[in-house]
Amino acid sequence: MGNVTYDFTGEVVLVTGAARGMGREIAVSFARAGAQVAVNDVDAQVEHVPYATGTVEELAQTVADIEAQGAEALEVRGDLRREADVERMVAATIERFGRLDVLVNNAGVYSCGPVTELTEERWDVVVDTVLKAPFLCSKHAARHMIERGGGGRIVTISSTSALVGIPDQVNYQSAKHGVVGQIRTLALELAPHGVTVNTICPTAVADTAMLDHVIDLGPEYFGKVNALCGASTVFPGLDCIETRDVSHAVRWLASDAARYVTGVVLPVDGGFSCK
Repeated sequence: MGNVTYDFTGEVVLVTGAARGMGREIAVSFARAGAQVAVNDVDAQVEHVPYATGTVEELAQTVADIEAQGAEALEVRGDLRREADVERMVAATIERFGRLDVLVNNAGVYSCGPVTELTEERWDVVVDTVLKAPFLCSKHAARHMIERGGGGRIVTISSTSALVGIPDQVNYQSAKHGVVGQIRTLALELAPHGVTVNTICPTAVADTAMLDHVIDLGPEYFGKVNALCGASTVFPGLDCIETRDVSHAVRWLASDAARYVTGVVLPVDGGFSCK
């Protein structure tokens, strides 16, 4: 099968959670397609998250990878759970590049456990990062898109956790299900302005910090999940998809090929959700 290519020359893309893994792949893939790219990650370790968030050095590497594609890059660190940081991030992107065409809400954390043991603090950090942050980012990106005369793309990364129930992650499940309601509502609100809003639901994605943490939870946890939910994909021998599988879907939704695709919940999940 032939390779699919996209041309985002002259467009400006903002990717959150871009220090590594899926966010870095998405950001660099847009640069490869000609876009100017602003990238964000948190500026300090997030409390109650049992794995390290993106470091200064990792985000700098993302910037270097973007520039290696011949594209311009902007690094804007900040905590997306705080509206002031989000407003500053969007404003900095527009000040540097003059516009914002595509927002990719990729930032996320995972800090879960049985409902009887889940603390309020771990509930808050997951729900605020996974659900509140994309609301704030979409709010300020949409304001700019509307004020400049309309047109734009918002893509939020959700999860197969938005489509099914999975044990021991009620905070993550609640937030990811909430993302679906969020993008469908925003799709209706922003359609008159030519802005599309969609979400992608990946299954387990290889080479990401979140998956590494889940693996560290051990075979007992995986045994419980698999017994209730089945394997992560339906393809024999395939346990995880790759970051490029997600980035391809993001670029399609951001492209003119999907100009009238909005409010869509797109599984990129190796058939997980069709079981």
